[in-house]
Amino acid sequence: MMERNFNGGGKPRGRRLAQFPGMGSWRAAVVLLCCTVMLPVAAAFLLASDTLHNRFTVGENISRIEENFGAYESFEKDGSYEKRVTVENTGNIPCLVRVFAEVEDPECREKIQLDFNEKDWSEKQEDGFYYYKHVLLPDQTSEPLFTTITVKEDVDDFRMICFSETIQSDGQKGGTVKWANP
Repeated sequence: MMERNFNGGGKPRGRRLAQFPGMGSWRAAVVLLCCTVMLPVAAAFLLASDTLHNRFTVGENISRIEENFGAYESFEKDGSYEKRVTVENTGNIPCLVRVFAEVEDPECREKIQLDFNEKDWSEKQEDGFYYYKHVLLPDQTSEPLFTTITVKEDVDDFRMICFSETIQSDGQKGGTVKWANP
C-alpha cells in the first residue's frame, strides 16, 4: 500500500516551492545600495562641524549707592548734619535709577527734615522710591538725593535705610518705565 505524507497545508513534506532565479541576489543588491548611500551621509552628519563666533556682547548693569555720613552719636535741636546719598553707575550701559530712603523710627522721622533734591529726583512715589529724572551713563554719579539733615528736636538714635535699584535704559519706550515692585 502506498503511503502518502501530507502536512496541514496539503503540500508534500520535504519539497520546497519553486524560487525564481536571482531573487536572493536582488535583495543583497538593495541592502548594499542602501548601505553605500546611507553610511557616508550619516558619517558626514555626525562628523561635520563648524565654528561661529558670537558678535553680541552682554551689558553689565552694575551700580552702587554712596552715602557720605559722619559718625554722630546724637543730633541736637536746630542742628544741621551732612548726609549725601548718590548712586554711581559702575557698569558699561546707561541706567535708570531709583532709591528707597526711609528713616526707620516713625518718632524720629517727625523730628528731622531732609532737603530733598526735587530738581533731579522725583517726589516719593507710592512704592516708596525716589526716581532719578536723568539717564545715568557709565562711570557717572547721580546728583545727591539729599545732602543735609536738619533736626527739629533732639534725636538720640538715628537709623535710615537707603538702597538703590537700576535697570538698563536702552529699550525703554517713550520714557515710561515699568519697574517690578516686590
